[in-house]
Amino acid sequence: MTDDRKSGLAFLAGSLGGMVTMAIHPTGGGAMTPDQIERLGTMSAIAHSLAMVSFLVLFLGAIGLTRRLAAHEAPVEPDRLALAALVVYAFAAVALLFATSVSGFIVPAIMRHMARDVAANGPQWRIAIESTFQFNQAFARIYSVAASIAVVLWSASALRNGGLNRAIASYGCIVPVALIVLIGVGHLRLNVHGMAIVVAAHALWFVLAGIQLLRDKPVIALRDRAAE
Repeated sequence: MTDDRKSGLAFLAGSLGGMVTMAIHPTGGGAMTPDQIERLGTMSAIAHSLAMVSFLVLFLGAIGLTRRLAAHEAPVEPDRLALAALVVYAFAAVALLFATSVSGFIVPAIMRHMARDVAANGPQWRIAIESTFQFNQAFARIYSVAASIAVVLWSASALRNGGLNRAIASYGCIVPVALIVLIGVGHLRLNVHGMAIVVAAHALWFVLAGIQLLRDKPVIALRDRAAE
């Protein structure tokens, strides 16, 4: 199996994992019993663990895509847009790790402590949860913007040098920019529903790119054959 096919499969698997994550992502609010908190914590750990694994798989696919796009760059003075995209995507991966860790493990742990404490201390625990949740929101914004920029850079590389269908590249230059603008002006809040929009928009691009990687012949192999 070629690297392009492996990367395509990674994009498809990672995108599916991301969509499943959002589908099973728990939501909580209001007064909850200790049993409800425990179930919420368990589901949150499962959902966010899946998110971590899915993004790791996507990152493996991103390495292959970057290699493919870089092969299309001019041998003299390459623009390195694809490499820049991979670096930005790695930055997004760090932010996602923090966001999922806070939401999937730290907040549920605080809620479990609150459930075991006396009711009079409830307001203090809620302040702690809200403060911790703000860390999640900050890292979620960093991830969403950085991952969107990475998709734009990959798409710009494809438009300039080839390597992906122009329709896929055009989508990658328009939709992620719209996401960044909506996040920047505050119209897209990164709660469960807002993150679902971001994940779905990115997943569509990754799926389309993955399908092309599965179907096309590897660029590097073709060049090597031509050189012979």
